[in-house]
Amino acid sequence: TITTLVFDVSQNISDFTLGICCPGTISKQTGLIKNSNTQCLIGKSLKIDLEHKLEKTISIENDANCFTMAESKMGAGIGFDLVFGVIMGTGVGGGIVINNSLHSGKNNIAGEWGHHTLHRNGNPCYCGKSGCVETYISGPSLEKRWNQLTGLTQSMPEIINNFDMHIGKKWKDEFLENLGYGLANVIDILDPDAIILGGGLSNIDFLYTEGKDSIYSKVFSDIIETPILKNNLGDSSGVFGAALLD
Repeated sequence: TITTLVFDVSQNISDFTLGICCPGTISKQTGLIKNSNTQCLIGKSLKIDLEHKLEKTISIENDANCFTMAESKMGAGIGFDLVFGVIMGTGVGGGIVINNSLHSGKNNIAGEWGHHTLHRNGNPCYCGKSGCVETYISGPSLEKRWNQLTGLTQSMPEIINNFDMHIGKKWKDEFLENLGYGLANVIDILDPDAIILGGGLSNIDFLYTEGKDSIYSKVFSDIIETPILKNNLGDSSGVFGAALLD
């Protein structure tokens, strides 16, 4: 448990800080977690509860923000001034780092491209809206769509590792189209120096070829120089990002 880990560390290090990354955003007004794909956390005061349990002040941040911070300072984003980090896995999230500093925004929701409306009156989302990017290109959403189109019940690794273009072309075309519009909108608004992909879906090779082409074809510019990069830190990026929190 977290309590045990903190106790073990405290036996050897007297002065240390504690950072936590979690899915969802933390409301500035209430301190409660909202819009988390780990829905059991929604409406919970995780920071307050942990501080009470640990008797220690902690820093807590959205997992996509932690990912982006780590990749900017230690990974694929080194050398770029404005980085947009993308989490694509169970959910879809994003983070913005400018000159090695996290940009959270006035409402603490900067980077939340997963809840941009991609299709009006589209798939229902747990956030209460419909047509969100996350409901089309998260892992569970893609698995559900695969089942609808092929009748097969498979996980994303199974789909990708055994991909059959004969039965999967429509699924792949939809995936690339939705990814393209989603990230082209981000580039149009933010125009980052680099976009770094993370999460389980970042291991799909065609995201960096056909996916990049789909994104570029939808950007409002005749010249697009924004690189679409794979993360360098793997599953540890969120942990490193949490450790970097003030």
